[in-house]
This record gives sequence, C-alpha cells and structure tokens, in this order.
Amino acid sequence: MSNRRIQACQLDPYCLPLYGQRLIEASAGTGKTYTIALLYLRLLLGVGQKNAFSCPLSVEEILVVTFTEAATDELRSRIRYNIHQMRMACIRDGIGFDENSIFRILLSSIADKELATQWLLAAERQMDEAAIYTIHGFCQRMLVHNAFESGMLFEQSIIKDEHTIQKQACADFWRRNCYPLNYSISKVIVDEWSDPEALLAEIKPYLQGDIPTFINQSIEAQSIKQRHQTLIDTIKKVKALWLLNSVSFIDLITDSAINKRSYSRRNLPGWIAAVTSWAQSATVDYKTPKELARFCQSELIDKTPTGQVPEHEVFLAIDNLMQQSLTLRDIIISKAIIDVRQTIVKEKRRRGEIGFDDLLSHLDQALHAEGGKRLSNTIRNRYPVVMVDEFQDTDPQQYRIFQRIYLGHNHCGLLFIGDPKQAIYAFRGADIFTYLKAKDQIESHYTLDTNWRSSPSMVAAINQLFSRATKPFLFEQIPFNTVDSASSNQHLAFIHKTAKLSALNFCYLDKEAVSTLDYQQTMAYQCASQICDWLKGGENGTTWLYRNDVKQPVTAADIMVLVRSRREAVMIREALSKFNISSVFLSNQESVFATDEARDLLWLLQAVLSPEKERTLRCALATRLIGLSAQDIEQLNQDERQWEIRVEEFANYLLIWQRHGILPALRAIMVNHRIAENLLMDNIDGERRLMDVMHLSELLQEAELQLESEHALVRWLAQQIDHPDQLVENQQIRLESDSHLVSISTIHKSKGLEFPIVWLPFACQFSRQKLATFHDRDNFQTCLDLTQQEESVRLANEERLAEDLRLLYVALTRSKYHCSVGIAPLIKGHSNGESGNTDLHQSALGYLLQNGQPGNATLLRDALGALASENISITPVSDINLSPWYPKENTPVKLLARNFTGQIQNTWRVTSYSGLTYHDMYSDKFTASDISIEIAIQDLAPKMDVDAQDDSSLVQGEIAEWSVHTFPKGATAGTFLHSLLELLPFNQHPQESWLAEKLEQAGFSADWAPVLKMWLINIFDTLLLSDGLSLSKITPENQLNEMQFHLPIEKLLLPSTLDRLTHQYDVLSQRCPPLSFEPVTGVLKGYIDLIFCWQDKFYLLDYKSNWLGENGLAYSQEAIQNAMIDHRYDLQYQLYTLAMHRYLRNRLPNYDYQKHFGGVIYLFLRGFDAKNPGYGIYHTIPPYAFINSLDELFNATNRGEQ
Repeated sequence: MSNRRIQACQLDPYCLPLYGQRLIEASAGTGKTYTIALLYLRLLLGVGQKNAFSCPLSVEEILVVTFTEAATDELRSRIRYNIHQMRMACIRDGIGFDENSIFRILLSSIADKELATQWLLAAERQMDEAAIYTIHGFCQRMLVHNAFESGMLFEQSIIKDEHTIQKQACADFWRRNCYPLNYSISKVIVDEWSDPEALLAEIKPYLQGDIPTFINQSIEAQSIKQRHQTLIDTIKKVKALWLLNSVSFIDLITDSAINKRSYSRRNLPGWIAAVTSWAQSATVDYKTPKELARFCQSELIDKTPTGQVPEHEVFLAIDNLMQQSLTLRDIIISKAIIDVRQTIVKEKRRRGEIGFDDLLSHLDQALHAEGGKRLSNTIRNRYPVVMVDEFQDTDPQQYRIFQRIYLGHNHCGLLFIGDPKQAIYAFRGADIFTYLKAKDQIESHYTLDTNWRSSPSMVAAINQLFSRATKPFLFEQIPFNTVDSASSNQHLAFIHKTAKLSALNFCYLDKEAVSTLDYQQTMAYQCASQICDWLKGGENGTTWLYRNDVKQPVTAADIMVLVRSRREAVMIREALSKFNISSVFLSNQESVFATDEARDLLWLLQAVLSPEKERTLRCALATRLIGLSAQDIEQLNQDERQWEIRVEEFANYLLIWQRHGILPALRAIMVNHRIAENLLMDNIDGERRLMDVMHLSELLQEAELQLESEHALVRWLAQQIDHPDQLVENQQIRLESDSHLVSISTIHKSKGLEFPIVWLPFACQFSRQKLATFHDRDNFQTCLDLTQQEESVRLANEERLAEDLRLLYVALTRSKYHCSVGIAPLIKGHSNGESGNTDLHQSALGYLLQNGQPGNATLLRDALGALASENISITPVSDINLSPWYPKENTPVKLLARNFTGQIQNTWRVTSYSGLTYHDMYSDKFTASDISIEIAIQDLAPKMDVDAQDDSSLVQGEIAEWSVHTFPKGATAGTFLHSLLELLPFNQHPQESWLAEKLEQAGFSADWAPVLKMWLINIFDTLLLSDGLSLSKITPENQLNEMQFHLPIEKLLLPSTLDRLTHQYDVLSQRCPPLSFEPVTGVLKGYIDLIFCWQDKFYLLDYKSNWLGENGLAYSQEAIQNAMIDHRYDLQYQLYTLAMHRYLRNRLPNYDYQKHFGGVIYLFLRGFDAKNPGYGIYHTIPPYAFINSLDELFNATNRGEQ
C-alpha cells in the first residue's frame, strides 16, 4: 500500500477546475449533494472563468453516477430545483434571493443573462433525459447504445435477483461432487454444511465481481476424495506412532526440565489416556482430542524455559498434524466458488439473461477488448464530464471502467466525490482499497470542511472522539480531519429538565467485565428508559429541541435508534414495548409471506374454500386475526346451531370471492370480525400487523388475475409462504406510518440521513471474521485464505475493525442535536483469564477509547474520564423504573362521507359453467338472509364431482381390496388423476416406479402404484367408440390438453332463456331442474380437459373421477346419465361445445360443424370394465341447430367470439 500523501485543498465549488481528474472528499454533513448540484449548474452555464469547462454542456452531456435509485432520485430532484431557481434568478436579476445563495453568487459570473435563461429553460425541459444514473443504469445504456462495440446481445433480459440461479448452480455442484462420495466423507461434509443452501450462504460473497486470489492453497489439483484419504492416512500414522510409543511418555516428560506445574504426574495420565482412547478408535473423520495439543513438540518447547526439552518423533508428528488444515472446507469452498461461478455464467448465457453485476463486467471487458479504445472514445465524446457520487463505495470493475474512459484525458472532466470514512458496504462488494488506489493515482484532492447538519457541540464531540487515536481509521490513507460547524447551527440545543444536554453521552455499565448478553439486555432497557423519560418530558413541557430561539417539544418521531442487525432491533422493540412505546423498524426487508399474518390468511382462505371441514374451520377461528379463544371454540363445539352459523358464514365468504374477487371477500371478513379495530388495539405491533394484512390482500388480488381458480390462489399463497423471497421488491414488508413512532434502523440503512436524536445502544458489539478474506497491501487484490493462517486472519480482522470504525463514524454523525451511546467492559465468549483484559479494544469504540490497546475495566474508566468535557458526558447505568409512557390522545377530526345516490351496474362479471349451476345445486343450504353482503351465487366455483365434496377418504383405515373402486375419493384424488392424464403419453404404458413417486408426492401411499398402472392402461386401451377409437391411438400432435376459453356474453343472460333453449334440444337437459343463477353479462371462461382429432373429426373429452358405486356395474349408461343430470354436466358440455365450435370456425377453412365435429365424450374413470363394454363412457353430439342458437344467444351483435 502506497504511503504517498497528497495535500488536499479546501474546496471552493465556485472555482474548482471542471476538467482533468479531481477527488473531492466530503465528510458527513458537509454538503456533498449541494456541491454536486452547484457544479452541475456551473457546467450548464459554462461559468468559472479559467476553471470553467471549455463550453457549456447540456443535461444529456453531463454524466452523474451514483449507486442507488434513491440517490439518483434525490440528485435529479435537487438539480431540477436548482435549475429552476437559477432561471428565476436570471429573469429577476437576483431580486428576492439571499445575497449568500448560490444563485446570487453564480449570477455575478453570467455575462449574458438572457442567453443563460434560454439554456436553463432548455435544461429544465430536458431533465427527464438528464444523464443521472446508477452505475448499473449507466453500464446498461452504454452496452445497449454501443451494442456492436460491446458485443451486447439485442435480446437479453435483465434479472434483478440471481439467487435462484445461484441456488441451482450450487445444488448442481453438490450433486456432482458430493453424491458420489462414500458415507464417511459425506458425513464430514454434512457436519459442515447441512445442505447446498448452507454452502451457498458461505460462498455467496465471492460469486460476483472479481474472483479472489486463493492464498496458501496447493490442493487445487486434488479431488475431495483424495484430500479426505490424505488426511485420514496422516491421522492414522500419528495414531499408530502414539500407540507404539506412548507407554514411555510419562517418564520421558517428567524426567525432563518441563514446567511441572502444568505437566505434573497428576495431569499426564489423564491426558495420555484421552489421546490413547482416540488413537484406538476408528478413523472416520478428522476430529482430534483437545489433549493432543499438549504433546506437540512446539508446545513442549514453550513449556520448558530452560534445561532438557522432552523430544520424540511422535511429538514432531503431532506438531506436523496440528499445523495441517484438518478439514475439507478449504478444498470444497475453493472448488465451489470456481465451479458455481462458471455454472452461473453458462446458465445465464443459455437463458439469454444478464444480471446487474454482469452489466459492469461486460462493459469492463468491452472497454479492455480489441475495440475498447473506440468504445471509450464514443462514451467520452457523449459525456465529456462525469461526476461519480459515493465513490468510496466503488469496486475494482467500476474503477477500471472510469479509469479506461477518462483517466489521462485532461480535456474532459472526471470528478470523484465521496468520503472514505463512510465506506461501509463491503458486504455488497464495495472495496475501500480500490478507492485508496484511485486516490493514489489522482493528483488533485479537495475537502469539504464545514458541517451543515449538526450542532457545534455535536461536531466538537465527534472531532474530540476521533482525534484520540493515532490512526482513527486504522489506515494512514484515511486520515481524520476535524471539521467546523456552520454558523447557521450555532443555536441548536437539546434541553431536558431545564438543563442543556451534552451532544454525546456515554451510558456506562461500570463493572469489571460484562458478557455480551448482559450488555445487550442492560443497554436495551437503558435506551428504552431514557427515551420514555424524554417523551414524558416532551408532553409535559420539560424536554425541548431549540433552533434559533424556536423551541419544539421532543416527540417519538425525533428519535432514532441505530443497530447492526434485525436481532438487535427486536431487542430494542421489546424493551420499548415494556414502556408502552411503539416503534418501527425501517430496515425490515423480510418478505411479507414470512409473517404470522400470511399463515393466518392461509388458514382463513382454506376455511373459506372448505367450511364443511371442521378442523380447517377451527384453525381459522383460532388465528390471531379472528381471535377466538380455546374456550370460545369449545362452546361452538357444544352448540350445533352456532357451529352451523359459522359454517354458513364462511360459505358466504366463498360466494363473495367467486363473484367479486378475493379483496371484497377479505374485506367482508375484516368488517364482520372487526379485524382492523382489534389489531390497532395492540399498541406495540398492531399497525405493523394490519399493514401486513393489507399488503397480503393486495398481492393476492394481483395473483388472482393470473390464476384459474380459488384453489389455485390458495395453493399459490401456500407456495409463497413455504418459499418467501425477500429480494422480490413487492414482497418486502412495507413500513407502517412512522409519524408517531420511535424509529429503529440499521446503521447501513441510515447512511445519508439525519435525525434530531440518536441512540446507539450496542456500539461495543463486533463479530470476528469467519473466513480470512483480506486485501494484499501492495497490489490491493482480494485474497481468500481458506487455511486460516495466522497472518491472514490478522489482516482480515484488521479490515473488519477498519470497517467497524467507519460504521461507527456513520452512526455517530447521523445526529443533529444529541447521541447517546451504550458502553461496557465487554468480554466475548470466555474470559481472558489471567490477563484480566476485556475484548473491548477489538470493537471500533473500544479501539478509539483505548487507542487500540488491550486493557481491563480500569483502562476504560480512565479513557472515559479523559474524554469527559462540555460536549461529552459520562453517565452510569441507572436503575430502571418501568413506568410506562401514555401518550396524550389528540381529538380526531370528525369526517362525514357523502351519500352515494347513483346506481351500480353489477351484472357484468367473469363466470363459468360452475357459476351457472352452483346456486341450483346448493340453493337448499343457504337463504338470502344468510348472506351478509348482497351477492349472487356465481363464479368460478369448483367442479361439483360427487367425490369432490368429501376429501376425508385421503386418511384411510385398512383397505379390504386394492382396486379402482377403493382408490381414495375426493378433490385431491380427482386433481391427481387429471394431472396424470395430462402428463402421460397415451401410447405408452406408465412406469410403476414413476407412479409410486407421484403418488407419494400427492400424499397417497405408493402401494397404489400397481393398481394405478393397470387402471391407466385400461383407460388408454379401452375402445371409446365403435370406429376403433381409443386414447392409445391419439398421437401427441393431434391432442391439446387443458385448453382455456373465454366466451363473451354480449347481452344479459337470463336463466329462463338458457333453460328453455337447453330443454328444447337436449333430452338430458329435459330431465334436469330449472337453472336459477343471477342474470349475467361479461365473459364465461372454462378449461376443456382434452381436445383431439381422430379421422378428420374433432372431439372434446372430459375426465370424471366421480365414485358412483363399489364395482363396474355402478357405471352403466343409466347411472352415468343420472350423475350427469345431478351435476348439470349437460350444461358443461353444451358450453364447451360452443367454445370449440367457435374455435374451429375461426381455424378451419370451409368449416362444417356436422362434418368436422365428432362430439363430446365423458369418461367416468372408475367405470372402465372389460367385462362390460361401454360402461363409464358417455358420448353425444349436440344438434347443430342447438349450438347455432346458443351461439346467437351469447353473441347478441353477431360479431364472432373474442
């Protein structure tokens, strides 16, 4: 790492040269965004005399790059505002603008104000085309606009989330490399990673960006099996040597000059026995007893200060063994990183997809390829000046891109703006060492040194704290320069009980040593107690925020608690709840499908679908949303009438769902059970839970539009709950209103923001590095030492501490008036024993206070004492008084809604055959008075197979005979059979093993496989018509499964009209009771199980899994006709025939219904019987006059179907 120091100049944004390469370092709160917006105005106007750019630029020529969408929106908004204000200043000649405003100052540099006004107006109108992009947005545009130079494909889709591909690639690696291994090796691997996802979690940071350099790794050529055998052989050799020689070790060691306090005759026998027991055991893994280290030659030398050292070849062998990496971690991780990266690249190429990080790597590669010079010239000509915001978060690829395009071209402008003290995103690939490399290569450095955010006391406290350490950010290339406070902030103050509080307060737990758990619990309650005190003071007039003699009472919205993780946030929320203080976690990015509310909604919707199932309904009633207690449910169990009312209630919700959609159904449930009111009564989490319910309802409504039925929607919800994806933006938990809540945020999320009051309860926390990832100090390359050598671990922990210091700086500089920090003499894990030192120096705060030196609690007390001043106070932890805060209630404004006097046309809807028959079949179960919201019994109801009404037979007792007639009944069985018939080719016999697998997946016993196989063969081979037709003779190219159709209902369809028409032409319909659905216009949709062509005629076929009796005789023509009448299958095939008639009319030239339509076939799957031909098969051809009349009935304007 270079030690070259370039003297930085204080930045004057009005005089900064806008050409060449410049680095601007802007400390927290010093006006970085303000500066960028000002420089942007200068570039537009061409002002700055000799330091101006060579000519004024348009908004399409000034490139501004940052790292997040939020930052681009903020910059675009600020620049747009400045352009407008500057134009107004030109028009008014500065009248009405403050003398010190940037607009008045720039105005003095403009020679032709009228021309400047024209430029600014053009810029204002073009702001939507302004080149203000994220780094990924910039790279994408360059690749697309320069497709030939960059080699970018024209048809490539961008994937936001690569986790699915990464997961698949890691599973492929696991399958190829781990499955072939024997049990002993597999056991070693599974003890390390339970499954491929656990391995993926460990290698994920290395799957993007430049691949790390593997250090101390000479085993790349070995296979996992070879490495395992090498380790096993080495351990076996040591064991054999030990068993051969250990009998003499007691005398050998006690006769030497070794420290006898450690190696006494009392300790040695036990140690030797433990090692001997290990040596005699089978060698199946690499575990060694802790006592083995006692017999390392190096350890024996250390314990022998003078005189004869006990020496033996066994001790040397043990030493060599203990120095080896007794693990497969290094070889598996290194192989996985390389293999998974390659697989991901291949898979994305195969799919024609590209990830966000690929945009950077592709542009980087294109710029350094053969045509790279031409590409860089093109980009440079398009954007003569670029300002890169938040440059401290760059990485090697990003820097190489800008270096290739702009570095060395001094006629262009390359301005890097950032703050290395705020580089905190290493986990996202940001690389502070790349920043330092760039800093070393750029000659012109500037700094912003006035803090416009915080009070003078807060600025002074930060200066004092970070000036304590010799190297406050560990690396000399990141110095800490004190900043001044803005004159406009001189009168900021935080008053509590008539006293002005210091800007920085250390809440100190004065003990000799404190465990992590004690520290967290203590500080969580100290934080909550102090916030409670401030909120009480804000309400009773004793706690104020002062700004320029204007005082404002402290409210919950003024307070921010900063944490490192979700786990810490939960601790703070729980502590605040003890004081009746509501809070919101602003960094919650979990999927809403991972919440309790999602599972509660699933139970509710399952009960709505099947209210007759007692267990499902009880589960729904017991959810936190409905909230019945166990006692309430027991009372329902004892009151048959009340239980029936509940069943009818949920059946009514289904009717609402079927006619109006999922959202009205959920609203009906929420209104009837006062769910919103009940949730909001929970002061702690009620608003959060209600927000989740509303969010889930919205997602269900969106999904409903893409799915075919209510059952499909419930399955979709269950799948989302099983596999929630927090990376999908619309699934991430939304924030409830935070206007009256204490806010909690991660430090990472808070960067760039400011808050009046900040609490930092867990500032002493730190986590040691799991993998030795570090940067080579000479060439800045990322290195990964999987063997965990001591020097590598030291460098990795040094980088961890350096980032923790930067994280602490970000946290402390968020506050405007005050920041409280929890501190204690923290010990991580086991005590440090004889030294008495704490682990505090390994944390960022401890490093600053103790200047990086280890020490005990006394050193911490002295350091805090030395730090105490007017701006920094030290207060001991106080006793907690659990006196809750009860906020005063504001009188709500009474709102009155206007009365609706119009009429709603509610006959238009999407319906189905089931919707037209459902009321007719179940009208005896419900009356109009039972329905809480006026509805029609309509829409998308499940098909009413006899066995669909009862799913209880899935759980069977002992089966007397395994046959098609004893195969489970119910909707699940019917769906399963339909899926098999859709998947299987009719001209091949299914494999029994495959059927067994499918049976188990569907929840059935694999023992049904033989029965199912013969059943399917029988279905395929049975003669359906006298002309030789069977399913086995239908080729795949002549069939279409599950065809969806939509039939427009052009005019109001009345049940009486449809009923008269069906009775006129169909003898089956004549035996059916009258239809009784609500009048409807709109669209009728459905799915036809199978359409096929046979001997130039087209047929439609529907599978029925109805159970009609205990043997094949129950499926006679009379029996199946009765079943069809009972379930109005006549109407189903009539509507399906109409849909097919319209389809064929549009597709076939010279179409003729009587010539081309072969009819309708209904297969009752349980009724096929070789002894009784024709049983279970119903075939009919509706008359052409009937279908034509039906066509005219549905299509009033005779325009044809859509």
